[in-house]
Amino acid sequence: MKKERHARIIELLENQMICTPKELSGELKCSEMTIRRDLNELEQMQLIRRKHGCAFLMKEAKPNYFHEQIDEHQYEKEAIAKAALKFVHPYSVICIDSGTTAHTVSRFLPDNIPLSVITSNLMTAVELSNKENIQTYLTGGMLYHRTKSIMTDSRETLTQHHADVAFISARAFRIPGGAFEHTYPLVETKRALVSIAKKVVLLIDHTKCEHVSLCNSIPLNLIDVIITDNKTSPEILTKAAALKKEVIVVDPEGR
Repeated sequence: MKKERHARIIELLENQMICTPKELSGELKCSEMTIRRDLNELEQMQLIRRKHGCAFLMKEAKPNYFHEQIDEHQYEKEAIAKAALKFVHPYSVICIDSGTTAHTVSRFLPDNIPLSVITSNLMTAVELSNKENIQTYLTGGMLYHRTKSIMTDSRETLTQHHADVAFISARAFRIPGGAFEHTYPLVETKRALVSIAKKVVLLIDHTKCEHVSLCNSIPLNLIDVIITDNKTSPEILTKAAALKKEVIVVDPEGR
């Protein structure tokens, strides 16, 4: 399918930095004409640029490294994470996905009440290792080095667990689609965490509503709550509320 092919092109450009249509054609086992059409569409979406017969990622589409992204929009992430704590209660079972905003929640989880956390983020597990009242379960699978996340081997490995709430992040958000990522490797794990949770809380700062991305990770109908900051477009917030989503807007300056 075209969407899968587009995502694969982005993934190849993440790994190889620059590719020709011929190289992409060989990797994806399709014609150069098809690849050229794909590249035209990706360029229109402002995900790639083409120059001198080669394709490379635009700055906004380049891979996110955890250690770089964790400091971006830090005040917004901290305010969003603190607001998320209203969904945390003694003996709660919480899912925290691989994003840096979701990871920030782990920094503020109280250590004076018993909790259980299921996470796909290696750095979240390290953070929680210092909190003795929090039982931490790290999903099994392959480590995705850029994001320090674990890509679960199969969704079935998590079905034996049940969670009260899942804190999920996203590379992009739009209505009516929901949450999006650039490539597929992270999607399956996010969906697995969502599938075992009673409530799904999306944590996104305003910049995520300005991005374009390819892979629908969490459809809007599966998202119960959206927590974002006050720089997010009022139009987006109004649309989300009209669709019966609980919307929580935080002020990073008043964190």
